[in-house]
Amino acid sequence: MQNQPDQTTLSMSNDADGLIMSGSPRPLADDASGGSVSPDGAHVAFRRADLTYDGSLSREVWVIRSDGTDPIKVAADQGSRVGTPTWSPDGKRIAFVRTALAYDARERSIEVNEWKKGSAETLFSDGGLTTALHWLPDGRLIFTLFPPQTTGPGDSSVWILSPPQAGNFSGSPKRITEGSGSITQLGGSADGKALVFVRQNWSPSIYIGTLATDGAQLLTHRRLTLDESANVPTSWTPDSTAVLFYSNRNGTSEIFKQVTNQPLAESLVNSPDQLSEPRLTPDGSEILYTSTPKSRDSPSAIFAIPIHGGTPRLVLTDVAISTVTCARLPSTMCMYSVSRGNARQTIPFDVKSGKRTGPPQFDPEGFWTLSPDGSQRAFVSVGSNQGTIQLRSTASGKTRDLVVKGWNGLMHIDWSADGKSLLVGNHESDSALLKITLDGKASVLLRSNNFIGYAVPSPDGQSLAILEVTPTKNVWQIENF
Repeated sequence: MQNQPDQTTLSMSNDADGLIMSGSPRPLADDASGGSVSPDGAHVAFRRADLTYDGSLSREVWVIRSDGTDPIKVAADQGSRVGTPTWSPDGKRIAFVRTALAYDARERSIEVNEWKKGSAETLFSDGGLTTALHWLPDGRLIFTLFPPQTTGPGDSSVWILSPPQAGNFSGSPKRITEGSGSITQLGGSADGKALVFVRQNWSPSIYIGTLATDGAQLLTHRRLTLDESANVPTSWTPDSTAVLFYSNRNGTSEIFKQVTNQPLAESLVNSPDQLSEPRLTPDGSEILYTSTPKSRDSPSAIFAIPIHGGTPRLVLTDVAISTVTCARLPSTMCMYSVSRGNARQTIPFDVKSGKRTGPPQFDPEGFWTLSPDGSQRAFVSVGSNQGTIQLRSTASGKTRDLVVKGWNGLMHIDWSADGKSLLVGNHESDSALLKITLDGKASVLLRSNNFIGYAVPSPDGQSLAILEVTPTKNVWQIENF
């Protein structure tokens, strides 16, 4: 057996003594995050501009003196985002992870930048890279990866690269630890003998909420799925008695159904591929779902199965299919999104033949949902204007903005069952589920200590399947690596 590095979980107390510093704090830069101090303490490297829903990413890297003078932009927006920079031991270079803005794949690379010379090189690329990096005093570079086929939500591992020879890193990377949970931060002791990192686990669970007759308040709120797997609801059965969702509880993402008054779920479809997005066809006779091969080079597919189970039938194939949804009769509108480089197209299709029924619409980066009558889609864009919902006609493409006064941080979105309002997750200061009428008035249905993703209404409009995520974080220490 290969020797393993020593690992320790660190516990922290609320009354632990902090680091005592003198003087008053002062601002160094606006719109900044992810600061990293150079080894000699003379400079700070940080990320700047257009902070998005992913707090680990921004668009530019800057270096500034520790007194706040001489700011230099060392890595500009190249149609991509950058992670928190880390300094080389001599302070001449910084390294960070650059993420391409592409819907169809996570394209990430480690970039090393000689910030004084204004030159940069790509060390290597891997779609599994996270944004966590740390440069050890002896010149070795620590980075983290998601494996190609994860066994659970956010599994990741820590790797190490040998110090550079003649300016270039040499040899193959070596894995020093792995485990469940995404690694969000890396750091180390001054002598380089100890490495610490934050490992975060997210457990998406399904909660059931019962609405008042007027839909203006939530009367009850209880947890439906009781395991710690990732359980993601997207639809209901036509009779409003069971939730359709996908889950990785068996090691890969599969389609399930669970009656709301029962403790256990029924498996509907399993496959070696990743299955997701179960949705009803307009007449409610079938369940659509997306099948995504684990190989990034293979196309995705939309399948359908009878509502009570049976043999899947292929509806269509395309590259990097994401959101799939249908309206309800008398509308027969169904749409799905695909990624083409840095753009996303949403395409109407016939659920029986799989053929396109109209031209694609080009979407901004963000979240969308189709109205029950199929006449329009509602968008929340990622980044700016997250207090505005865009409504777009599926027939003409004409749009109008719905400004939600007093609220920012809008994210995942769905229509109410009657199509007269929208259900939106809000994450500005705390987590809340909002009901927003089509004139922009918002009311709070639910506040939670959990992260509220979104809510899916039952066809009868009486219940909500609510996605809530409970995050857990632990600090780990590695020695003898």
